[in-house]
Amino acid sequence: MLRITTKLFISLCIALLCNTVFSQPSLQYVPEDLAEGPMQIERVKEGLYLIRGPFSLCMRDDCFIGETGPAPEEANRETGDIAVRVTDRGLILVDNKFYDQVDNVLDLIRSISPLPIMYVLNTHYHSDHTQGNSIFRSAGLDIVAHKNTRSNFLNKGQAGEPNIVFDREASIFLGDVEVRLLHVGRGHTDGDSIIYFPDLRTVHAGDLVMDGMPIIDYSAGGTAIEWIQTIDALLEIDFDTLIPGHGRIMNREDVLAYKYRFEEMNRRMRDIAQRGVPIDEVLEALKLEELGWENTGSTPTWLSLSLEPYYNEMASQ
Repeated sequence: MLRITTKLFISLCIALLCNTVFSQPSLQYVPEDLAEGPMQIERVKEGLYLIRGPFSLCMRDDCFIGETGPAPEEANRETGDIAVRVTDRGLILVDNKFYDQVDNVLDLIRSISPLPIMYVLNTHYHSDHTQGNSIFRSAGLDIVAHKNTRSNFLNKGQAGEPNIVFDREASIFLGDVEVRLLHVGRGHTDGDSIIYFPDLRTVHAGDLVMDGMPIIDYSAGGTAIEWIQTIDALLEIDFDTLIPGHGRIMNREDVLAYKYRFEEMNRRMRDIAQRGVPIDEVLEALKLEELGWENTGSTPTWLSLSLEPYYNEMASQ
């Protein structure tokens, strides 16, 4: 009887081990097949909407920070994802795209609700998310963001800096709805905010999580190493749905897979840098095609903005 029990125990252990191995996130990422087109609205959950687009190979010469050339073939792009939270007292807007896209954004918002916008929140300072700030400030609205995001606006000479800032956590209450702003660490920049809708178990993560290649803005305190820790802190939040900085609505499994690919890229780059591989040979050695990140909409910006300082960060480890 003891022998049978032992065999059963071993069999169960093997089964659990196999389940653990096979449940590991997939390394391969499949980019979304985006057709060129205008902005669009997606319902996330009751009272929460996403505005995506417009979708284009490149919307302007400076559509992404650091860009010096066109997007790769078949890699359409979109400006930052906007979240619209509807309450009985008005709307809370998360990010707002480029200055000349705001009229289009407002038209779409009016199709969601006739109620006024009461607050505008920023996930970080990049202009494809926040260039419309100055329009909302001139209309008398408050712009809320992390204190480092305001500093990044000022340091870069960018108009529309937030006029209300927080350090670690803040809450906005509008009607019977609470929206929390959380800063859990550095990653894309040093001022990344996670916008949490606790009643809906949903977060807008800004560019801390992107549906594509992660871009590290070292000029604004970004870091690949701490980014992983920041994603771990994000995963401690009670959410089942995530709006990324760019792209499709995600779930927790998508975020875990994103983290897994990022960790693998860090491991590879650390090895490449410590072996002293010349910078002009790094891309081939990194094998982004194995991660599915060789041809995403954000890959050209990563190449021009992040590659060399990323190499240097990993070389210092």
